[in-house]
Amino acid sequence: MAVFRLSLLAVLLVITVSCKQDAASKPKLKIASVERGDMTQTVVATGSIKPLHQIEIRSKTGGTVRKFYVEEGDWVKAGQRLFEITPEASPTEQVRTREELRTAEVEVQQAEDDRRVAKELADKKLLPEQNLRDSERSLERAKARLSAAQAEWALIQREQIGDQVGDMAIVTTSTTVVAPITGLIFTRELDEGASVTPTTSASGGTIVITMGDHTELEFRGDVDEADVGKLKSGLKAAVTVQAYQGRTFDGAIYHISPVGRYSDKEQQIVFNVKATVKNEEQALRVGMSATARIVVDERKDVPIVDEMAVFFKGDSAFVKIVTDSVTGATEERTITLGISDGIRTEVTGGLNCGEIVSAGAVSEEN
Repeated sequence: MAVFRLSLLAVLLVITVSCKQDAASKPKLKIASVERGDMTQTVVATGSIKPLHQIEIRSKTGGTVRKFYVEEGDWVKAGQRLFEITPEASPTEQVRTREELRTAEVEVQQAEDDRRVAKELADKKLLPEQNLRDSERSLERAKARLSAAQAEWALIQREQIGDQVGDMAIVTTSTTVVAPITGLIFTRELDEGASVTPTTSASGGTIVITMGDHTELEFRGDVDEADVGKLKSGLKAAVTVQAYQGRTFDGAIYHISPVGRYSDKEQQIVFNVKATVKNEEQALRVGMSATARIVVDERKDVPIVDEMAVFFKGDSAFVKIVTDSVTGATEERTITLGISDGIRTEVTGGLNCGEIVSAGAVSEEN
């Protein structure tokens, strides 16, 4: 009886080991089924919300910002005061210019006295004619210096604001810049007391304020150079912002930059795109970070397979058809692909709906 039990245990052990070996020898596959469905291919652009119309306010007069009349977020009307500029001439320079004017006036008076004396002596034959001519030339030079001093003083005396210092009026020249359009103040780039470079033919000048119409906004962003060839004006764009999770704003591409640029952030060449955005509820605000998913192609009711099931040899695409689900046997088959959304891909040839393909091996768990 004991011998029979030992024999039975040995048989069971052999059967158990054999089953484990068979199970271990079978490959564990991830499988995917070819199904019909809709496919949408998109290109992603990252950027921000910008005003459709924005202008930069600069000053034609250089100097120091004396006073601001507006803050960021203020709504202003065309002609409304924005800021005031004090010209380059400081109070010290004004004192110097005024003193130079006084000195020039004294020099002219002295030159006139010298000429008068020289004329009297020359008439009495007590002074050579050459001395008279020298005094006349000295008077002319003094008058020229006086004219220059008067012109410089008049230049900084366009508006007189301030107190009397001694027997002189300290002049503070003021230039007031007004809003050229009606709109919202987006940014105020400087603070009171900051220096401003004037707008000239050789220089664009300092940007003091940016403003525009905040009711008409657009998306401006960058796309990779690998995707720019898929874009064209009129394509739909679904715009999302961090402030409204799960909500999209409808847009449409209207501009694609013909010139790429190198992006330090992306470490590659990117192209700028612009899209109009519907903002009927005025929910979007200027400067919000935004992402636009641009629909470049759509297919309805087409065969679709998981991209994990597709592999390539050269320029050809293949899948492994599961021929025996019990043993895990597969065979390679060449297929042709359509569009992809990055997770699934359209199959245009080589596969039928309902076929099972391998999507890779199941990773072993420890």
